Amino acid sequence: MSNFLFTSLFIFFSLSVFSQEKIENKLTEQHQAIKGTKVSLIPPNGFVTGVNFLGLQQTESGSSIMIMDIPAPYSEVSLGMTKENLLSKGVEVSKIDQLQLNGLPAMFVSGTQNANGNIYTKYILLFGTAKETILINGVFHENLKEVGKEVKKSMMSAYFEADKTINPFDVLDFSIDVTNTKLKFGKNISNSLVYSVDGQIPTKSADKTNLIITKSFSEVTIEDKKLYCINRLKLSPLEIVKIESTNEISMDGISGYELVALGKNKKTNAEETVYQVILFSDNMYYLFFGTTNFEVEKSIEDFKKAVKTFKRK
Repeated sequence: MSNFLFTSLFIFFSLSVFSQEKIENKLTEQHQAIKGTKVSLIPPNGFVTGVNFLGLQQTESGSSIMIMDIPAPYSEVSLGMTKENLLSKGVEVSKIDQLQLNGLPAMFVSGTQNANGNIYTKYILLFGTAKETILINGVFHENLKEVGKEVKKSMMSAYFEADKTINPFDVLDFSIDVTNTKLKFGKNISNSLVYSVDGQIPTKSADKTNLIITKSFSEVTIEDKKLYCINRLKLSPLEIVKIESTNEISMDGISGYELVALGKNKKTNAEETVYQVILFSDNMYYLFFGTTNFEVEKSIEDFKKAVKTFKRK
């Protein structure tokens, strides 16, 4: 799987036990269509529409069910889930079941992860077609066994409409305009807008320029915003060789920092230039992350043109 797709994934599990089960779901009156996705679920008791992500949440317990549409075949995504890759994300998996969900290949993974001193149980339901893969990620505190049962039941009620038409911009609280750039819209992946030069994800062009725009999922308290932006850049899938510039920036009444850096692809060792902007608003932030290997100056200018059109709805 490409580095680009790994950047977009928020998947944390490893592989272990294997079994087989066939699940046939029908769309019922109890199902709720998850806005911005092709998936409907029967919500657990007390869960409401997710804030800042596609899915469902229960604020008081910190539990959630998040849905991600990955623009890659299930066969490719599932093979990319190696034990080494997933263990590096800090999740210990106790079990994986191989399934069929409404005739589609699927897997259900159970695991745990330590986050901020707390242990959370993670359930991941992965299924898909030759064109796209759906990942449903359920998270709850390990002590909330009854909530966990409800979360799993809801996930297993998934009904997928492959031919459903989705407006990728409906669920976002911001907009940008790339009309005067070489960028073309490719995909909305988990509330993130993804652009490339040909609108393909991943691109088929020799010009690998791409831009991802997203909003943080949860509130964060940041004392040193400049340092946060620098550290966030270092978390990118590229090896950051040198930060070439760091500038304050303001857009649509909120401010943050713009960084340009030289990076290297960790697999090919090829040089790429990185462009990152983070704008802070009400303990949340908007992230613009672009990379380019082609006509660098023009590509950076196109990134800047796109960012300048950013508006909150």
